[in-house]
Amino acid sequence: MPLFKDKLFPLLSDGDDAGLTLIDEDITLVGEIVSEEDIRLRGRVKGNVSTSGSVVIEPRGSVLGDITAENLIVEGAVEGKVVVARKFELRPSGRMRGDIRASVVAIAEDAFLQGKVLATEKISTNVQKRRLEKR
Repeated sequence: MPLFKDKLFPLLSDGDDAGLTLIDEDITLVGEIVSEEDIRLRGRVKGNVSTSGSVVIEPRGSVLGDITAENLIVEGAVEGKVVVARKFELRPSGRMRGDIRASVVAIAEDAFLQGKVLATEKISTNVQKRRLEKR
């Protein structure tokens, strides 16, 4: 399955059916993802991921790069720095190698974490604002 927008797969378990970007399990994306919407990763990303929305990395998904998001749920693997405006959640199947900066951090008992955790006040992940600041 290719990279596509999908309103049928909810990002979070609360039944939210807003549009999202899906990278399916047979995809390896090399490059940077910049989005203002939610992202669900079932495949692999080799590059940075930035979104004003939320990111879910499913058990077979992985990111080799930095992630900036409003919320982040890791069930797969991440190797890189993470900056999350609200909640970072490392679930039991999750593996994280890198530093975490977030307002709220939840790490399951069976999860793997190698890195530092900095709990901080809300951080802006507005992608449009960050694009303008780079100019």
